[in-house]
Amino acid sequence: MEIDPSNPEFKSSVEERKKSVHSFRIIDMQQDSESDKDLIIHSLNESLHIHKEILERVQTEKEKFQQEIQREREEEEQELDNLKQTAQQVLDEQNERCKQLESTISLLRQELDKKKEAYQKLEVNFYSYVKQIRVTDDDLSTIQPEISHLMSQLNNTCMGLKSKMNRQMGTRFVFEYWPDKVDLIKKYMMTEEGQELLDTSYITLFVEKYLITILLDYIMDVPIHLGVSINDSFQELDRWMSGRNKEWANRLRQQVCALVVQQPGDEEDQIQAAKAELLGEIVARLGPVYPTLQQDSRKIENLIQRCSKLNLAVKGQETKIERLPIEEGVTRFDPKTMKATAKGKPNGIVLLSITPIFVASDELDKEHGFVVPGKVFCIEEEEEEEEEEEEEEEEEEEEEDEKNEPIKKQRVDQGNEKEDKDSTSSSDEANSEVFAE
Repeated sequence: MEIDPSNPEFKSSVEERKKSVHSFRIIDMQQDSESDKDLIIHSLNESLHIHKEILERVQTEKEKFQQEIQREREEEEQELDNLKQTAQQVLDEQNERCKQLESTISLLRQELDKKKEAYQKLEVNFYSYVKQIRVTDDDLSTIQPEISHLMSQLNNTCMGLKSKMNRQMGTRFVFEYWPDKVDLIKKYMMTEEGQELLDTSYITLFVEKYLITILLDYIMDVPIHLGVSINDSFQELDRWMSGRNKEWANRLRQQVCALVVQQPGDEEDQIQAAKAELLGEIVARLGPVYPTLQQDSRKIENLIQRCSKLNLAVKGQETKIERLPIEEGVTRFDPKTMKATAKGKPNGIVLLSITPIFVASDELDKEHGFVVPGKVFCIEEEEEEEEEEEEEEEEEEEEEDEKNEPIKKQRVDQGNEKEDKDSTSSSDEANSEVFAE
């Protein structure tokens, strides 16, 4: 290829190379000599050789760098493949573990379903068993209002018979049935001078006390139920078992009561006969007090029926329902467990316990229980009366002292004047004797 020096592009290229430091010199063939040409050629050869070496070294480094990059890339790819294999292996293991867990969960669910079915059967059997030994479906939440209703019905029955009362026979009934309280009755309930008959309100209180006492003694306090032939035998057995295992004793009581109610057999006639006998006894005792009671005793019969039902509900409970003792004439009024009648004092000493205090408490759960307050007739304490009398006497003495104080003061002043006169007279006599001498 020939170069045209007159070409403008060649000239501009030559000028640019001249300006560049690293550019090769452009040979001016016309101006340089032969030796210079050789020298230039030699220099060019050396430059080419150096340039070639540089290019070779750059190429070598480039290849080496490329090899290094390739090697690193291969290592990374290898490492990535290893990681993928490891991850895949872990994933496979996890999947296998997940399958095993799912299989285990499935087996556990099947086993749980079987146990649930068994538990449901056991629960059904248990409730069936419990339902069989419970005489009624009552619990403490229903027994508490039932006791209150029985007490209210008892009070309403007595108040309803109040207008039909023979006051003279009622007073005789009270004195004959509670002979040990005659003096106290006359002292606190027959306060008018010359009074021989009790007020109808007081007689009603004693009739209410008599009825609840009879119902408790003949119905609530029997070992099983009124009229059952094995009451006495069961009481001995229950006392023997309670000293060894209370739970077994309670369960046996529940079972026997349920058996008597659900399968009474020939006991039913004895139960009805016992109820009729109890009704006849009450009517015979209260007949003179309420003459109409002998013709119509349905109210008393209703009381006996309701108390019998309550007795069965109480006997079927695991928690024992007790009655707190009240010692008449000694026990002080407690507003938490008692309510005072309007005829007596609002507090003080309990003279007459009309209805008892019913208490149900669970040893395992203190909050599971109730208290039905008892009705009482209260009087003031004798000590308080004596203290009031002493205070009144002291006040009277103080008033008398205040009245007599001016008289005493006057007497004291007169005595002091007399003593002054005596002392002056004695001193005058002494002076006269001295002058005489």
